[in-house]
Amino acid sequence: MLAPQLTSATLPAGMPVILQFPTGATSPVRSLRHMTTQLLQEAAQVIPNQQLLINVVSKRVRQLGLGHRPMVETTPRMSLTDIALKEIIAGKLTYEELHESSDGAAA
Repeated sequence: MLAPQLTSATLPAGMPVILQFPTGATSPVRSLRHMTTQLLQEAAQVIPNQQLLINVVSKRVRQLGLGHRPMVETTPRMSLTDIALKEIIAGKLTYEELHESSDGAAA
């Protein structure tokens, strides 16, 4: 890393000074992962079928990625997955099961 080797004596006047700040990269990532896990557990109470839950979240994430507006309040750090899970938990996002008829067509 070059920054520790730079001193004010080696930099010409007017050059920007590089400041180093400790990065807490592990704690925000861990807390965001914890938030997603907690949201997933809460959404699983609304849609208990894991495969169905994944499909609903996946479809909604696709819609959000295409520019659809969230139906719940969001924060700048929320992922599209978190938004979809919050929508499910809030009851804003539901699903409808299609039942197949005897001839194999969806009813």
